[in-house]
Amino acid sequence: MKKLPVILLALLALASCRKAETPGESRLVVEGWIENGGHPVVMLSESIGITTGQQISVRDFMDHMARWAKVTVSDGEKSVVLTGVPDPEYFPPYIFTTDRIVGEVGKRYSLTVEYKDYVATATTVIPVPVPLDTVYVKDVGADSTATVMCGFVDPQERGNYYKVFTRTEGRDSHYHPSTFAFAADDVMNGYTELFLFSTQRLMDFAILPNIMEGDSLSVKLCTMTEEIYRYWNDFEYKTAYSAFNQNPSGTDSYSNVSGALGYWAGYGVEKEKGVKIVRPAAATE
Repeated sequence: MKKLPVILLALLALASCRKAETPGESRLVVEGWIENGGHPVVMLSESIGITTGQQISVRDFMDHMARWAKVTVSDGEKSVVLTGVPDPEYFPPYIFTTDRIVGEVGKRYSLTVEYKDYVATATTVIPVPVPLDTVYVKDVGADSTATVMCGFVDPQERGNYYKVFTRTEGRDSHYHPSTFAFAADDVMNGYTELFLFSTQRLMDFAILPNIMEGDSLSVKLCTMTEEIYRYWNDFEYKTAYSAFNQNPSGTDSYSNVSGALGYWAGYGVEKEKGVKIVRPAAATE
């Protein structure tokens, strides 16, 4: 999703970086998405072999980018080799994309990545979007951290899966995942609200409240397939485990990509909503 990253974020290689690997081992990591009305975006890296307690730096991520891959996306009618281009709106600042494919609701998209000895494949579908109904500030604490609520109406049809992404004006160039803001409709029907308290950025390994009084927050609700919901669910719980235990989780996160770690996601997206983070008595949607 241009302007949306995570993934996961972007969340380039975070799942693999939390795994205790033998130094020198590596896996291909794919972070890719396409939303309705948008173009495919794919970010590639090789996972970083680390040992327990080892710190990873910005330079480590840059050194493990996979710039020279052949990345192909097919929409069932045409196959297009994506172009690799520098893009400072993401980190690491390099993506594969094309304007020759535009996402459509209900359409299936296939991804093939060829890099060194790696061959990775995946398919995804863009589900019907569900619009955000409300976004409002629930609380601002004494330390100026805020809790925001977003509400939407879950359709009666079963099999809907959701994930929220947020962007803070002046800090984020694109959207990042909102920590634990995901849901499946096996536990909901009709109007539903999700808590937003933290935007998960690439190098912010600790999951702490970071939506602050004075922020201007944009919120985007994405629908997705069950596979991508499973990815985000598994990814975030393993990330939380690693952060609070200060040790790698020791296992890979779920992936819908064959031959690699990561994900290839189709997102159904309606227009985002914004909110200014002020005390609830004066909050405006």
